[in-house]
Order: sequence, then structure tokens, then C-alpha cells
Amino acid sequence: MLEIKNIYKTFNAGTINEKKALQGLSLTLKDGEFCTVIGGNGAGKSTMMNAVAGVWPVDSGAILVDGVDISGLCEHQRASMLGRVFQDPMTGTAADMQIVENLALAARRGSRRSFLKWGVPKAEYETYRELLKTLDLGLEDRMTTKVGLLSGGQRQALTLLMATLKKPKLLLLDEHTAALDPKTAAKVLDATQRIVEKDHLTTMMITHNMRDAIAYGNRLVMMYDGHIVVDVSGEEKKHLTVEQLLNLFSQASGSDEADDKLLLS
Repeated sequence: MLEIKNIYKTFNAGTINEKKALQGLSLTLKDGEFCTVIGGNGAGKSTMMNAVAGVWPVDSGAILVDGVDISGLCEHQRASMLGRVFQDPMTGTAADMQIVENLALAARRGSRRSFLKWGVPKAEYETYRELLKTLDLGLEDRMTTKVGLLSGGQRQALTLLMATLKKPKLLLLDEHTAALDPKTAAKVLDATQRIVEKDHLTTMMITHNMRDAIAYGNRLVMMYDGHIVVDVSGEEKKHLTVEQLLNLFSQASGSDEADDKLLLS
């Protein structure tokens, strides 16, 4: 479970470039909840996710994972409990290593076990083959291919698999399909939903695509000016339309800027 309690974050405080990115933000995600996060540029989405990941400390407030306050931990100290996929498909994999080696490396994260000397055991190799089949990208037949030879979409799907291999307490998806073509993005999103549901992963996914935000996950929050202004889940989310969501935004924020600030597709 994730608890964000009344966090504040200001960049360049006291200067002409001061930016109050988060202003008393609070959010609680239950175990297994898949929450999509949307909002215009500067709404605070990435600042919130980076605060959770430990990229930078918050000015005040607290962040808890499974009841443990991680606010004082640096980024690498939080890595064992978090899985993260970034927007750039080139991030998160080792280009000069084979697909199977990347997966083995992810499986051994935080462990002293080594596969470089002895190779990947046959049983483990077959396990990875079955996992790759779930991506529906044909990677199970290319396990010895160097990752640098894969397309961006294939690398991103592999990164997703690697980030969830050890079933993290919290999965962070930072616009992880934004750089992909629509067909590949749909496959990666479908794989994301299957993995999250199968492993009951608590997940936060940032997206600019309102239709994706509505279609995936079981909860949706919209941010504006460092706050959460819309929060819907369950049946309300299932039947939500883009037009209804824009109306909710206007009512909650008192602003008509949603059409200009949100990127719709």
C-alpha cells in the first residue's frame, strides 16, 4: 500500500523561477490498486512520482509503503521495493546483453547470485520463455538476441517484464507508452494490465492519454496545480467518458484550461 501524506515540493524557492510543484498532496493506494494519473504539463504528476521514487526529497509531509515511512530514504535505498518503467524505451535494459541475460539480471537484483560465469539454467530459461510469450511480441523466439537490436516497443515491453519480475511492492509507470506507435503501445498496455492483475501489483501509471487513463486500471486521478482535483474508481470509472472527465475537471478546478493543457488522442 502507498500513502502520500500532505507533501509539499517547491523548486528554486525564493527566486524568480520559484515553482510550487506539489501543494499539500495526499493520496492513498490500496494493495493491488491500479491508478492512472493524468493532468496537463506542470500539474505535478512527474514530481509526485519522482518524490515517491526518491529522485528528490519532499519539503514536508511523508511517503509510506506498507506502513513504512520511506521519506528519508534515498533513491537506491527504495529500489528494492519499487519497480519503474520510464518513457524512454532505451532506459532500463542493457543493450549489449541478450534478452535472457537481461531477465536473469533483473531476477538477481539485490542478490549476490551470478549468472555471468555459469550461464542461465535451463529451467530458468524456460520460465523466461513462458513469460515472454505473454507479451505477444515474438520475443520468446529471440531470447539470445542482443537487446540493442530490438525495436523501441520490444525494449519497453521487456523493461516492463524486468520491472515486475520480482513483484515489487509498488510499480511506477512514467508515461511508459508515450514514445511507442499506437499498435505497440496498445500491446504494452494490455500486457501491463495482465501483469498487474495477475500479480496483484499496486501500480501508479502516468499518462497524457485520457482514453488510456479511462480504459486501464481501476482508479483514475487528475492533477492540477499540484493538487488532485478528480478521483474516480470502480463503476464510476468504468462508465466514464472523456467529455465527462473534462466536465469533472472544470467543476473541480474552476478552470476551463483542460482542453488546452491535456493532450488528447
